[in-house]
Amino acid sequence: MVGLADDDYIVKALLADFPFLREIRDYVAQRGLRLEDFEGNNEYIAAAVEKVEEALLKWPSKPVTRFRTSEVEIFSHPLAMALIAMLESPFAKRRFAAYEAERYVSMLKNIREEQKKVIAYVAREVLGFRIREDNPPYEFWIHFADYLKVAVDLNEPRFRLVNRLLDKGYVAVTRAEALTLVKNGMEKLIHQRLEKMGRIAPPPFLAEYVEQLRKKLEASRQRESTANVRLEPERWPPCMQALRNRLLSGESVSHFGNFAIAAFMLRIGMTVEEVMSVYMQRGDFDPKIARYQVEHIAGLKGSRTKYSVPKCVTMQTHGLCIEDGKLCGGVKNPMQYYRKMAMRKTSKQEKEEEKS
Repeated sequence: MVGLADDDYIVKALLADFPFLREIRDYVAQRGLRLEDFEGNNEYIAAAVEKVEEALLKWPSKPVTRFRTSEVEIFSHPLAMALIAMLESPFAKRRFAAYEAERYVSMLKNIREEQKKVIAYVAREVLGFRIREDNPPYEFWIHFADYLKVAVDLNEPRFRLVNRLLDKGYVAVTRAEALTLVKNGMEKLIHQRLEKMGRIAPPPFLAEYVEQLRKKLEASRQRESTANVRLEPERWPPCMQALRNRLLSGESVSHFGNFAIAAFMLRIGMTVEEVMSVYMQRGDFDPKIARYQVEHIAGLKGSRTKYSVPKCVTMQTHGLCIEDGKLCGGVKNPMQYYRKMAMRKTSKQEKEEEKS
């Protein structure tokens, strides 16, 4: 690649994992690859399928940083985008966009040398921001028009333009805030490109992969919908029952315990208000603080990350597991227990409806 000038080292650092840079998109375009050119290239297909499965089936787990050759990483990305389009699922498009945006920003966070320059480069070259670098605490200045495009969906008051420092049409942001804005912008960009791709009919060599992905997506969504079946607290996982009972009785619960039960209640479909009501018996209950913390865990504040329920091994580490999990049937996460109970309830209801 030529013509990269002083930013050549930045592009090289991101080449294998950041397919949205203009230079890399030009590189892909120069190759003139068509969808049918991937036929028989199992390495590329496997990498693309893996990308899709990570986004659709493993969310909201921590995004995966892979180590592949640059060519495989670069060219499997457009193929993964095509697979998403072939699924013809608005949900899949939104999930893929959100996951990939989270993954790319995680990569930016892990870059240590010249991180500020890398963030500015990506914001400018990928998202088209008019951006200037500065010194802490406000390391970046973003033009207000570009700022508004990506900040409009951020509910946190500090991102409202009236609460920002402005100078000659530019908004001052910290490095952490810049990463949040870049993530939001990346999510919008990826989703827009998926929408522009429209409907793509799966070619014969990809039909089986698309069908398998569609079945896995449907099964995953069914599990998620099953998790939204509201069960009585008496049928919750023992650890969550215990935490709820302690909170309702006004007992002290560790910070991690508060986080775990809040994440669990939100995951099973309880509203922010319902979750807050469980904490009202605490002697130090503060409605404003409680609301912010619960909304943050729900993904409505801050980085908009919807936190998952801690695994059983983590609950054990924090001394919150009941009888070493003997009552739970070998599950690895409290949500697995809840889903099993929800499926039993759903199955019982269906049988009763068949009889009536």
